[in-house]
Amino acid sequence: MLAGFITCFIVGLICILMGLLVWKKKQLSLIAGYNEETFKGDKEKLAKAVGFFTIITGLLTIILPFGLEFISEMFGLLFGAIIVIGTAALLIYVNKLNKPSDI
Repeated sequence: MLAGFITCFIVGLICILMGLLVWKKKQLSLIAGYNEETFKGDKEKLAKAVGFFTIITGLLTIILPFGLEFISEMFGLLFGAIIVIGTAALLIYVNKLNKPSDI
């Protein structure tokens, strides 16, 4: 049980660190599939969106074992749903950012 708490805490901290590197330091090379030559959109918005989502994912990962232990197993389902829906929304947003505006 303690190993799960420690593992989630370490993974959550790594996610938060990576999110801060992407968002604040603009290290876009940490984003999987990012290519400087093919991305035509706003890199500031991309860094903010991906970094923010990664930080939220890290915070949820840190909270996950406490929710499973003290609330119920439904917390795990809620965690999974938030991650899946958030990832889908992030993918749609990033694809919209990559389209050059004609206006």
